[in-house]
Amino acid sequence: MNCILRGVRVIDPLARRDAEGQDVWLSEGRIIAIYKHMGEGNLPVIDLTPPAGRTPVILCPGFIDLHTHLREPGDEGAETLHSGSQAAAAGGFTQVLAMANTVPPIDTPERVKEATFRAVAASVQVLTGCALTKSLQGEELVEMEACAAAGAAAFSDDGRNAFSPRLLSEAIGCAATIGRPVLIHPEDEETLAQVNNVQGPVQRCPLRPVEAETRAVDFALRALAHAGKGHVHLQHVSAAASVEMLRRAKEGGANVTAEATPHHLGMWLPFANEPHPPGLLKVNPPLRTDRDREALVQALRDGVIDAVATDHAPHRVEEKALPFDRAAPGMIGLELALAICITLGGMGGDWIPTLVDRLTIGPFRVLGPSSGVREPRLRIGEAATCVLFDPAAEWTVEPAHLRSASQNTPLLGARLQGRVLMTLVDGALVHHDRQRLPWPAPTGAETVRA
Repeated sequence: MNCILRGVRVIDPLARRDAEGQDVWLSEGRIIAIYKHMGEGNLPVIDLTPPAGRTPVILCPGFIDLHTHLREPGDEGAETLHSGSQAAAAGGFTQVLAMANTVPPIDTPERVKEATFRAVAASVQVLTGCALTKSLQGEELVEMEACAAAGAAAFSDDGRNAFSPRLLSEAIGCAATIGRPVLIHPEDEETLAQVNNVQGPVQRCPLRPVEAETRAVDFALRALAHAGKGHVHLQHVSAAASVEMLRRAKEGGANVTAEATPHHLGMWLPFANEPHPPGLLKVNPPLRTDRDREALVQALRDGVIDAVATDHAPHRVEEKALPFDRAAPGMIGLELALAICITLGGMGGDWIPTLVDRLTIGPFRVLGPSSGVREPRLRIGEAATCVLFDPAAEWTVEPAHLRSASQNTPLLGARLQGRVLMTLVDGALVHHDRQRLPWPAPTGAETVRA
């Protein structure tokens, strides 16, 4: 790979750089130079210059996902590290944080080491998330210091919220001493059990009112205040009421961050055309109203919500084909995140730089450098970790073109805007859309019009 990408927009939020009409010289996986009107000499050129008035192709640091389910070990029929990392690369994600609710869960130093070792073979960097409590039961904390030393990037019982505020406060304080955030799944299980009139697991219960989320948010904020130190991160915030609680907490100086998923930013109920099976619409927390969605979009734009995170949750076909009240919750998201945010999620047009920010430095700051997450930057002369995407490119979501082992999304057949053309990780080409980005021959100074 030795060529010039001509006429691209370069966005590097940490460098405060946003420049259109740039030429980018790539050689052996490194960015050699970025500036306008580069003389090509003997280098082949891929001309990406847009027609007048059209949206340019964008080069930026690789995206970081705070919330990915890769299902390995335990449910490789739904996803594996290999298929999940390929999906991540196709979506422009070069770093992902894998959740700990595998089978068995990642809840000991030994399992953290095993997960970290398995992740070495992935095509993107996979950070290991560790459970907060043993077996995700909410009763006893994991060995947090030893798990962090083994490679745990963050702690979360994602999918569960069974701990007491007192135990959570203890966990937040312990995590603070080792420089790790505590990620909270904000759904109060006691409330869910009451409204669904069940005893036992509540993960598949269909009734999930806003009150279950706001109560969990309140508990988390109280636990953070009681700890007097540390960092709490709220996963997949879904309701306008939660956004207001988050806003007030930040204004009061609380060290709390939050994420929104592409599906909560871009979808709401009732759905215009219900998919088949209906279980494709089932997520925890659920899709809510358009008012809730608009509140999330505004909070993401103004920084109250810090990051976009996919909550990529692949499932086997039979798990989604069950009746709605028994179907598995979750949607795939890695390959669709960019396009959903641009097409449906209010982050297209003039909001593209903000979207890039929330996909790169937002999640980087949530995890913090001690977690092992790499700084999202475009550095001249270094092996590149970056993504090239066309925010105006239209494409249809088709199962045959998805890299994930699962296809559980209600957007199958939908026409979206925003397409990743190329993803590099440490200089290695891990995704390349050959149809949209024709690669020039290795010799000669020819120009290829993309």
